[in-house]
Amino acid sequence: MLKILDDSARGYLCLDCDNSKIFDAESDLYRLYKPVKSGSAEYDFNNEIACPYSMKCYECSSENIGIEVSSDEIIKDHKLTVGHGMWLVGERWLLDVSDSDDLKDLIEIIFESEGEEKSDDMHDAYEDDGFDAWDWENETFSEAEYALVLVNIVSTGIIRQDEYGLGDEDSSYDNAQYIGIY
Repeated sequence: MLKILDDSARGYLCLDCDNSKIFDAESDLYRLYKPVKSGSAEYDFNNEIACPYSMKCYECSSENIGIEVSSDEIIKDHKLTVGHGMWLVGERWLLDVSDSDDLKDLIEIIFESEGEEKSDDMHDAYEDDGFDAWDWENETFSEAEYALVLVNIVSTGIIRQDEYGLGDEDSSYDNAQYIGIY
């Protein structure tokens, strides 16, 4: 299921205090790294997509979080867990990542947010080999190795929600992984 939220919907919402702006969360962050310029060994990303799997309200510490998809519909049982349940990602798309087709949709959203078109190649690489561990402090990517690199990082900290979706703020990072395509 891939659904775009109504313009009036607030997205993630504390069902106890009505906060929809800031949450404590554990999230998967996805970044698409690409060479800064042709022939460059330096890689960077322009955008990251936060996919929270554990959230609590920053205001009242409640873990009773729903997803408002329209002014008259709130999904209360979205089962936030690693790799399962519904995620509100990117510019307010609702994905049910329990279905492998929606994992393909997530990769497509990540690629579209960066203006890239090889999402099928990346999904195939994921299906074939999965992610490899990445030590982001000591390892770099080389253009000779990869044209594009999809990085997944576990983030713990604050996420903020606005009209553009979720943004990771003031978080610590752990367990980085990557997939590269040529």
